[in-house]
Amino acid sequence: MPPAGTVVYLNGIAASGKSTLARGLQARWPEPYLHVGLDWITETMPRRFLFDGPDADLGARWVTDGDGRLLRIDAGPYGERLLAGLPRLAAALARAGNHVIVDDVLLYPWRFADTAAALAGLDAHLVEVRCDPETARARGRARNHGGGSGMTDAYYDAVYAHGDVDLRIDTGAEDPDACAERLVAYLRSGAAPGAFGRFATAAG
Repeated sequence: MPPAGTVVYLNGIAASGKSTLARGLQARWPEPYLHVGLDWITETMPRRFLFDGPDADLGARWVTDGDGRLLRIDAGPYGERLLAGLPRLAAALARAGNHVIVDDVLLYPWRFADTAAALAGLDAHLVEVRCDPETARARGRARNHGGGSGMTDAYYDAVYAHGDVDLRIDTGAEDPDACAERLVAYLRSGAAPGAFGRFATAAG
């Protein structure tokens, strides 16, 4: 069995630039980084368990106001299992010898300690990817052809509330190439990760 790979865990609000950063790392690193993420794994769940589907209370229901603007996302039991599965999938890939970059949105407080437990014993780096809220809104409108999901207003503060990370990248302050180069330079520096270990310790 080859040695375990590195896990780069990107956490940031929707439209913060995580996927672009992931592709930038993939293009620059001499070995392959496998890119897995919340959007991708959510697509594996039957549609009826998502958004306003008939079984969304069991999966992930998007609760909106009268204007259709997102207020919150309520995760049911199947939704919570999916969320818990993403870091464990990344861990399994890494333990098989793959480098993995994860594109996630840690919406709920319980997910930090849970993700730390899933990645225990691995070289796992927590990277915060952010931009200012208005930039995220504008990107979201462009992505959704003029409409916005409301994710920024509903969850911006929650996603970044923890504050403890190994690296922070502001995609609104630097262009995509510069952001990718910062991430590559950090990984090449050999810096030891610590954020997930501190989450695990705090959780007892």
